[in-house]
This record gives sequence, C-alpha cells and structure tokens, in this order.
Amino acid sequence: MIEKKMKRISYADAARIAAAGAVVLLHNAGVRLLGPDVGSGDFVWAVFFDAFARWSVPLFIMLSGMLFLNKEKKLDIKRLYKKNILRLVTAFVFWSYIYNVYLLFVETRSVVYSLTRAFLKIPDGELHLWYCYIIVGLYIALPFIKRMTENMTKRETEYFLVLNILLTFLPKTLESFEIFAPFTEFIGKFEIMTAAGYVGLFVAGWYIDNFEHGRLFRVLSYLAAAAGFLYMFLMTVFVSRNAGALDESFMSFKGLPAYLMAFGVMTLFKSTIGQKELKRRSASNLANYAKYMFGVYMIHELLTLVPNALGWVILPNMIYLSIPIHAVIVFAVSLFAAAIIDLTPLGKYLI
Repeated sequence: MIEKKMKRISYADAARIAAAGAVVLLHNAGVRLLGPDVGSGDFVWAVFFDAFARWSVPLFIMLSGMLFLNKEKKLDIKRLYKKNILRLVTAFVFWSYIYNVYLLFVETRSVVYSLTRAFLKIPDGELHLWYCYIIVGLYIALPFIKRMTENMTKRETEYFLVLNILLTFLPKTLESFEIFAPFTEFIGKFEIMTAAGYVGLFVAGWYIDNFEHGRLFRVLSYLAAAAGFLYMFLMTVFVSRNAGALDESFMSFKGLPAYLMAFGVMTLFKSTIGQKELKRRSASNLANYAKYMFGVYMIHELLTLVPNALGWVILPNMIYLSIPIHAVIVFAVSLFAAAIIDLTPLGKYLI
C-alpha cells in the first residue's frame, strides 16, 4: 500500500495530455491515409500527421514506467491487481464490446447479430485497444521490473536500454530491408526476453525522470527524435509511391524511430515544464485534465470512425487543415464524454 501520497509531477501531466492529443491526431490522420492516391499531396499530408504523432503511444508507456518505478511509489501487489489492473480489464471489456458492436454493424447492418456476436469478440482487442494488453502485461511484471530498477545505477540503466534497443526496436526497424535479414535472425537467436519488448519503454520513462541529464544529452535526444520522424515520414512516402499502395511498415510503434521520438518528447517536457515551478492553479488544472486522458484514449476512436464513415469531413479539399481541426474537435468531445462518464457510479472502471 502507498504510505504517503505522491506529489503530482506537472510535466508528466502535461506530457500525458499531449500524448492523448497526439493519439487523436494520429488516428484522424490514419483514417485519411486509405483514401487518396499515394502520389497525391493529400496522401503526403496524411502521412506527415500520422508520422508526426507516432511518439504518442510509446510516451504513454514511458509515463506509466516513470510513475510506477518511482522510488516514492510503494508497490503492493494486491492493490496493483485490485485497482490498476482491474480498471484496465473492465475498461477493456466495456470498450471492446462497444467497438465490436460498431464494427460488426458496419459489416453486417444487423443490430441483433452485432449486439450478440460482439461478446465473443471482446478478447480480440480491435483497433487501438491492443494497448491495454501491453500495459496489463507490464503491470503483471511490475514487481520484478521495479525490484530491478531499484538497484540499477545510471550506467547500468543505459546498458539495459541499449540492449533493449538492439533486441527489439532496431530489429523491428531493419526487418523492412531484406539486406538486414541475417542480422535480425541472428539477434533473435539470443532470446534475452528480460530485456526485450516494451519493457524498454517502461524503463526509459523512469530513466529520463530519475537521472539528471546535461545539455548535450538533451540536444542529442531532440536531434534523434527529429531524425526518427523524418525517416518514418520520408520512407513511408517513398516506398508507398514505389509500391503503388500504402506501406506502413516504417511506422511501427516497435520501430526505433517511434522510440526515439517518444524519448525526445519526454526529455523535452522534463527539461522545460519540469524545470519550472508552476503556480498551484496551473498545476491543479493540468492534473484535473490529465486524469481523463485514459478515457480520451478509449473513447476517441469511435468519434473518429463514425463521422468519417458518414462522410462528415470539414474542409475536405484542405486536408492539411482538416486533419488537425478534426483532431481538436474529437479530443474536446472525448474529454467532455470522459468527464461525464467519470461522474457515473462505474466511471472509475470505464475510463
């Protein structure tokens, strides 16, 4: 059990709000990727916004790691399951059912079939709900990850992060190139699972928050983030145009570009907002909005898909304005919906 209430970390609240906004932007760009010809300007703009926001989900994972691996955060396994994991499971079941009903209805136009069949598809985790599986998995392993980081020095943590990149994020990036197939196969033979997967993002969030970093570190983080974005954007456009169809292989959340972008963005928030003493009212406002961001994540995709399916598009001929405007509207409505749901008796289990 937590013996004392942890002090709110304002830069983490701000980063969480930004990550939720970027997720909304990402998915509003995503629904526009499939429409235009890959040689058109509209396609380039859709890829631009999609790539620009790819740091969002990795940053959410980093922020979870930062919170739960914090030395002030006392870990009680019973509380972890009864509060954190239970909330994720109940929210996943509810929203998975809602999204399945929608997807099945779009496919069959049968209300009865959609309402009944949707129950059987709940474990599938359609659309963006795969994120819940990742976080639940990390929470299950949290007691061991926390014990590991409690005894790690800065240098040991850096070694772990480099190893994680070599085992997970670099191979995922290089698998798009046939020439690197021998290397990715070779790396896969080691099967060092303790340093593989999204646990690297979890630990990276704690690393950025827990240790002090100099100006050179920050500059290199920003340059790496910019390089990750440019690589993702330019390669997706180039390869898609050559193939004559959308190729999303360069946009994986497990790719090194997305990792570098999230790393740079979190470093930016810590080095700016994290270095300021915010007024109590500003910090309180950030905390109040940040608590609804999980709800925004769960809700927003429905508010993105339905209007798009109905053809409700603002400024359809100006996609460079249409995508961000849609994202702002969806974010605002999702935030309002999350606040309303939170007022209900079951709100804390749904958002």
